[in-house]
Amino acid sequence: MHKASPRILLGYFACLALAATSFAAQAGEFGVSPIRLDLDKGTRTGVIAVSNDGNTPLDFQARTMLWTQDAAGQDHYEDTQALVYFPRQFRVPPHDKRVVRVGYRNPALKVEQAYRLFVEEIPDSKQRSKQSSVTVAIRFGVPIFVRPPTSDVQAQIEGLSLKAGRVQATVRNSGPVHFRITGVHFRALGADGTVEWEHTLQGWYLLPGAQREYAAKLPTKACRTARTLRVDLLGDKLNATSEVQLKPEQCS
Repeated sequence: MHKASPRILLGYFACLALAATSFAAQAGEFGVSPIRLDLDKGTRTGVIAVSNDGNTPLDFQARTMLWTQDAAGQDHYEDTQALVYFPRQFRVPPHDKRVVRVGYRNPALKVEQAYRLFVEEIPDSKQRSKQSSVTVAIRFGVPIFVRPPTSDVQAQIEGLSLKAGRVQATVRNSGPVHFRITGVHFRALGADGTVEWEHTLQGWYLLPGAQREYAAKLPTKACRTARTLRVDLLGDKLNATSEVQLKPEQCS
């Protein structure tokens, strides 16, 4: 069973994140598992367990939102009635857990639909009343994917180039389902195939129809000796790569 770390939520994604440990927050300690949920025609419902590892009761509220990405690959959320879930508010006793049941009203057709179930801790009223206490509402967003019958991953790399010493490439999702990029690995190779420079950028989910640009600075010394620029996508079930030939004048 995986557990989610609320602390990472604050630093990485506006109080939302994915992690695998529990963290003692001011309002208490809690974990969420699993850290994602996949639904389809054969699995129309699922459960999310919220556990309390502390010594005091914790109150929570749950909320589902539609998850989309714009042309630049930025995440956007909006209210939705597409999912059925309960309870929406609940209390977890010390060293116990409660489950939130989730199901979808209508199956996805040709393209996968993505949602997030946000589980947010409700700070204790006594803590809120203390002027000297800074209370932070910690919440965790569990990705929920309603998958279509066809689930082929289609990742493409476009526009790999070097301009003024800056390498860049666009990753596009042209398939019906999401994929998660664990890394975008750039390499500059010499004439004999020697790696003159390499750099890996952190990836993220890419939803159907979305694209995201990745770029990095190629050091001048490596740029002058490199003859080939290559980029590889790292991630489960990803097999996309691209390369272009370089010219010294592209380094200026």
